[in-house]
Amino acid sequence: MSAEDDRPQTFVEWVLALLEERFPWLGSGQDEPVGGADTVDELADLYKSLIEQRNRASRENGGQQW
Repeated sequence: MSAEDDRPQTFVEWVLALLEERFPWLGSGQDEPVGGADTVDELADLYKSLIEQRNRASRENGGQQW
């Protein structure tokens, strides 16, 4: 196990991992055809989940923002 594995994931790394999970073609390096409607649906779902996560964290922290 390297020292890099021990350090916590940064916010940017977390967002990039989340985007690659939701939009696998972003990190593939291949020119895969992507449907516009599917992309919009995925972005809407991602936005909703991020808002819910922010609100949950805010409630757990006594109303403080990130």
